[in-house]
Amino acid sequence: MHEPETSRLRMGLVPLVDCAPVVVARERGFFARHGLDVILSVEGSWAGIRDKLAAGLLDAAQVLAPMPLAAQLGLDGFGVPLVSALTLSRNGNMITVSNALHAALASAGPDATAKGQALHALLAQDRAEGRRPRVLAHVYPHSSHHFLLREWLGNAGIDADRDLQLTSIPPPLLVHCLRTGQIDGFCAGAPWGMAAEAAGVGRNLLATCRVRPDCVEKVLGVRSEWAERHPQAHLHLIAALIEAGQWLERDGHRTEAARILAAGAYLDVSPEILQAALTEDRDGPLNPGCRFSSDDLGAPRADDMAWLEDQLQDWGGVPVSPSTVLSRCYRADLHQQALAYCTP
Repeated sequence: MHEPETSRLRMGLVPLVDCAPVVVARERGFFARHGLDVILSVEGSWAGIRDKLAAGLLDAAQVLAPMPLAAQLGLDGFGVPLVSALTLSRNGNMITVSNALHAALASAGPDATAKGQALHALLAQDRAEGRRPRVLAHVYPHSSHHFLLREWLGNAGIDADRDLQLTSIPPPLLVHCLRTGQIDGFCAGAPWGMAAEAAGVGRNLLATCRVRPDCVEKVLGVRSEWAERHPQAHLHLIAALIEAGQWLERDGHRTEAARILAAGAYLDVSPEILQAALTEDRDGPLNPGCRFSSDDLGAPRADDMAWLEDQLQDWGGVPVSPSTVLSRCYRADLHQQALAYCTP
């Protein structure tokens, strides 16, 4: 095991409960244990994360799982290659709708299929009566939120490009946009659905883990050239985040993680909302179901990559199969190397 080539890093995150591994790694000393002094930069949008990574203003970041592939393919407008050797989290997203839309769907059953079918009938009624298209938001074009929203709608026979309008809005602005009526609902990571409920402007409809269980969500992203110049720092960074994910999955630690997130002012919501998002009963139908990197959850998986590839081909504007670049941006080999750096 070698010392990191650089000790000081700047790492970006977006204020969501699944930034917990990154925050815990700093606040509980996992970064320091690996000889890293990591400055955390809270960004307001995924576009901001993308821009600062591409410009070299961030050395690493919590990124959406499709972002490294989109960057390798030049779909993000920059084409600065990113690599990821660690899945930081799975699940964690909610579909949240306005109070009025929730009431209109209240008679549907609790499962995702029944909710989708009820929305399909409502949209058909809207068209027949000449009403404006409903607007649903996701957080970024190349995101699991976008793809899961389309998957849920498609399973119910809803054409997302014909039957309603999809738009992209940064996570911290979603509650405001729902309050002002700019959107009828959104798909976003916790805690923003819970924040909408607490503010009285919306209701959670379903957790996307009911659409696709254990869906890959956030990953560690670094520029390819940074990883090549700092191979040891990269491995230490991965190892520290693996250890933070393992810590989060131990009994009782999520309650402490909620306190850490609240005390550090990483998210502008109440500690009670953070604790509910992280620690409520995982079997509940409206539980976001966040899972963090422990056991085999952290390694890039072939089935995750195949799903991302399919989604980018269907909705991301990729004219040909991106399979040839998958192995360049999702590095299971580096993940395996980093495991040797983890503290037993």
